[in-house]
Amino acid sequence: MKPVARQAGGHVRVALLAAIVALALGFRVSALSAYGFSEDEVAKLRAVDAYRAGQFSANAEHPMLMKLAIWGSLSAADRWNSVAPPPLVLAPETALRLPNALAGTATVAVVYGIAAILFGAGVGLTAAFVVAVDPTVIALNRIGKEDTILVFFLLLAVLCYERAKVIGRHDVARAQPWYVVAGASFGLMLASKYLLHLLGLYALHNFAVGFHAGANRPRPLPYYAAMVTAFVAANFAIVLPSTWAYCFEYLRGGYSAHHGYMYDGQLYANSADTVLYGVPWPYYLQLLTTKVPLVTLAGALVGLGLLIRHRRERGFVWLRVFLVFLLLGYSLIGSKFQRYALPIIIVLDLVAAVGIVAVGRWMWARAAGTMWRVPAYALAGAAAWSLLAAPAGVAPFFSAYQNAIGAAMAPPLTVYPEEAYDFGVREAVAAIALTAAPGATIASDASLVVEQYLRQTRRRDLRARSLSEHGLGTGEQWVLVQDSHVYFENHEQIRMVRRRFAPWRRYAINGTPVLDVYRIGF
Repeated sequence: MKPVARQAGGHVRVALLAAIVALALGFRVSALSAYGFSEDEVAKLRAVDAYRAGQFSANAEHPMLMKLAIWGSLSAADRWNSVAPPPLVLAPETALRLPNALAGTATVAVVYGIAAILFGAGVGLTAAFVVAVDPTVIALNRIGKEDTILVFFLLLAVLCYERAKVIGRHDVARAQPWYVVAGASFGLMLASKYLLHLLGLYALHNFAVGFHAGANRPRPLPYYAAMVTAFVAANFAIVLPSTWAYCFEYLRGGYSAHHGYMYDGQLYANSADTVLYGVPWPYYLQLLTTKVPLVTLAGALVGLGLLIRHRRERGFVWLRVFLVFLLLGYSLIGSKFQRYALPIIIVLDLVAAVGIVAVGRWMWARAAGTMWRVPAYALAGAAAWSLLAAPAGVAPFFSAYQNAIGAAMAPPLTVYPEEAYDFGVREAVAAIALTAAPGATIASDASLVVEQYLRQTRRRDLRARSLSEHGLGTGEQWVLVQDSHVYFENHEQIRMVRRRFAPWRRYAINGTPVLDVYRIGF
């Protein structure tokens, strides 16, 4: 009977995981074109155009892997659109974001695998569900930036390495292919974004739990050869002299036209060389406190206690190393963006899953065989419903989510204006094109986005102008003002425009204005 019960339990776990992954996919791919392109996404589009022309050093401050995935997605969408009926045509915004949405969905399954190996299947399913419905994780999985694919390959490498560790307890030779795949995954992680410290943190974790654990470790040559091969294959532009020239110029600030970052209503320095005196250190703590669902936060508080209690177990060491060093290190560095917190949020979700399952087991032990079993079920159901309702209540604008703490502190999208992701610029350009006088200028610091959407109109006479680089011009000016694009170079001009003129049109997300359009000089 035991093998039959075990097999039945395995089928239930597979079915539950499939349902969780399907739920994650639905949240991540639905209405992907609700936002127009952001500045960073248009830069990726232009990089893909350069790739098509054989110029692979474009946008070289970032590795190639995500741009190659976007290239493939855009090409596949073009072929699909050539035969699809109009209701099924994919918007270019959808095609660009689809690789990240799929990688974010796959991350949910990988999270299950890691948690199941380190903490058991119950924690694995709970962790997968918590990550699947975390609104901020969903929001970050739906934008065209490298962080989602970076985290996917990081966690895939961890999964393969931990699987190798389990197999290697009894058969070191059979574990080696898993170590090789882990090495290749780390290489693909670096081909997604140049963040070597993540590799170093995992090495630190291995050292902390006993790096010299006999023969159960990767053979260095195949492991590092797989890492380097995967990195170069997915980022072959790294061998081009033009890539290095571009990167050196980028590090010198040659491609940066503006500086500063708006956080909680104040403008701060936000460059890589600022430490302590840039964006304030509580940035990420406030992010976690105000944007992680309260059920997850409560579970994380319990899980943090268990991290302290269980000092040597491999899974707890991994969570502790990544949570402490990522949160502390990222908080001290002056340059901060919300998307950088993606690995921190997922690790916190894992900690929360450990805590939630611990509470559930404690309650079940006391409820078994008593009338308290029904309240235990009811509490679990209420917690799951609360987690599910968090993203459902703000879809498709998942970045606008706040928990009750955040909602009590400030309106959505005001503490972290970058969450607007240039919403409204697409619609504003279309509206301006219907009204503007011949030769008018659209001044903004989303000028790449303006140029992109001007191409979709018939107004070839309209021009895009960078507010930071060139300021206001003469003649009819349409000024796009966004808190997410307030910089040291343009904040005085924006203040003057806001003081002297009334908005011609305003665009809002869930009631919060994120873009004001001003018409001046006409």
